[in-house]
Amino acid sequence: MTLLRRFTTLTAAATGSVALAFGFCAPAVAAPAPAADLPGIQQAAAPGDLLGAYQSTVEALRGFGMEPFLFPTAAAFCGDGSTLGLVPAVAGAMPGPWPKTNVTIPGLDLTAVRSGQTMFTFVPYGLGSESRNTAGLQVAWLNVSNGRGGITQMGPLADIFRAMVPAAVPAELRQQAERAIQDFFFAALPVGGIRAVPVDTGRGTVLAAVFGSVDNGNRTCFFLPTVGITSAP
Repeated sequence: MTLLRRFTTLTAAATGSVALAFGFCAPAVAAPAPAADLPGIQQAAAPGDLLGAYQSTVEALRGFGMEPFLFPTAAAFCGDGSTLGLVPAVAGAMPGPWPKTNVTIPGLDLTAVRSGQTMFTFVPYGLGSESRNTAGLQVAWLNVSNGRGGITQMGPLADIFRAMVPAAVPAELRQQAERAIQDFFFAALPVGGIRAVPVDTGRGTVLAAVFGSVDNGNRTCFFLPTVGITSAP
């Protein structure tokens, strides 16, 4: 019941995040950016085009087989070049096994999310390079089918990349393998502030809310909750 009450509170706060993400960006909306070379993924939107940035990020997540959350979020006074310094972000969920990709690296198992897990991902747009402090963002989740739930800290994608390299890979080759995986993902996603975590949700219908803070240089950006629903088969 405590977790359900927390979800109610987060959902109410999420209403404010929708207004924040879209209410101030409407005057700044420009034409969508042209499509990138990667199929199904758009180029990054021009500075100030927050709605375009949101659409680009959603397409990037879907290109990887993830389902974006129901609405975006944003942090005020976080960046430059937009009304109130808004930085938009979108979260998504992907039940395992994932990724489903044709990319193969000999000797590597690219399965980052196992069967029975759900990976939650947070992708902001417009942040600089990754800061040293990667804590601050979390996901509250509840599987209504099996009763499991909790609040889990999210971390940088580098943690996911390291987990995708089997322990049997020699130490002298690990960095090269991690870099190959990282380049594959970062070719279609923004760089700074991305957070992710695989969670043992089990099968069923999973409700989730992502919220918290991400550093952008010397600024701490607080993102209001964004809520999603996913089905883990």
